[in-house]
Amino acid sequence: MSTLRAGPNVKLAKIFYKYEDREKKTEEQVVQKEVVKNEEIEIEREPVESYPPYNFSWFVEGKVAGMGWPQTAANLNYLADVGINHIITLSPERIPPLMHCDKKMKWTEIKIKEFSAPTLKQIIKFIEICKRAEMMGEVIAVHCRHGRGRTGTMLACYLVFFQNMAPERAVLTTRLRRPGSCETYEQEKIVCYYHDCLRGTVTKPDYRLVDDKLYFDYTMKYTYDHSDEESDDTQEEVDEKKTLKERVHEAILKAKPKTAAMVINHKIYF
Repeated sequence: MSTLRAGPNVKLAKIFYKYEDREKKTEEQVVQKEVVKNEEIEIEREPVESYPPYNFSWFVEGKVAGMGWPQTAANLNYLADVGINHIITLSPERIPPLMHCDKKMKWTEIKIKEFSAPTLKQIIKFIEICKRAEMMGEVIAVHCRHGRGRTGTMLACYLVFFQNMAPERAVLTTRLRRPGSCETYEQEKIVCYYHDCLRGTVTKPDYRLVDDKLYFDYTMKYTYDHSDEESDDTQEEVDEKKTLKERVHEAILKAKPKTAAMVINHKIYF
């Protein structure tokens, strides 16, 4: 028998080193994948751009805000960050870019022409949205192009309905909170007209545009039905003999409303 010791098995050694290299490669690949995933997570957690729209301010803290047109997704991100979840657009010529924002928000459009007053139907629609938002706990943001004329008019009507303010005080309060609101005289008049409709002074509200309505005339003849008045020729002959003072006095008495409500001639001084 040979007294030499058996040498190492070369084939087994080659197989061992081969599988050891494979295990090292797989471990390195797993580490590289984890590093790539961590980098992707860090990229996703980068802060998103967020800054307020032009002329943004809270009108009623935590409930209603006024602003100019939100032009970018960063503006919408800011609105979502401060808790606003419902946007009301009054400017058909300037619509917010909701498609470019990842955050879900409700959106309602009430089309009002620039420098024009809203109709009575549009004001009622806006108030209904605010009432529903009050019940559902939603936070509203109202905007037009610059957040002044049309936005200020709707916010003044908001004060008339929810805080029972007189129209003059509502317009003044809106201008103090958001300078430049209610830019035109027609926008001031519609706030008064809406207040009169709520109070019951106007018995037949006109839901169309009110630009050509003389609802500040003390007689307010267009709001009452005078179909039952007599128009005989004999009565006209008698009227011709009366003095001018008597005719004016009778005209005022005929123009008075048939209800017990008092008609007030609104005049706004600012």
